[in-house]
Amino acid sequence: MFRTLAIAIVLTGAAAVSHAADVYRYVDSQGGVHYTDTWVPGSTLIKVDHRQKGTESNAAAQRTSQNKTAIAGERASVEVARANDQRAVQTDVAQAREQQCKQAQDNYHKAIQSRRIYKSDKEGEREYLTDTDADAYRLQLRTDMQTACGTETK
Repeated sequence: MFRTLAIAIVLTGAAAVSHAADVYRYVDSQGGVHYTDTWVPGSTLIKVDHRQKGTESNAAAQRTSQNKTAIAGERASVEVARANDQRAVQTDVAQAREQQCKQAQDNYHKAIQSRRIYKSDKEGEREYLTDTDADAYRLQLRTDMQTACGTETK
């Protein structure tokens, strides 16, 4: 008799505990709806257990703590994304500078190796520069190269 009564009390307590939870609803990234008894970022509380009067403040404190953690996590991901973007921009700028430097070096070396330098006029005819104008053009290309590559030239 005592054993039966003890088993009945344990089973009744287990049943009461199994129904004594808040229920949260959330939608995953694929659009599937899920229900859980623990808070998940982005979830909404749909059922509150009113039988847990003593633990309501604890549950509220836990939800507040979880919300703060979720917000901190979101801020951290934003900061990581911003840092990644800054690194990507720096890499792109460095590549562009390198390409501009190489182009300036190529232009300068072609002008140095050329015996005569010409420019095309409006009709597409070649107009050759005088030696003085060619030297000024080469000097301008050298200055452009130093600007694009820094003070170091190859």
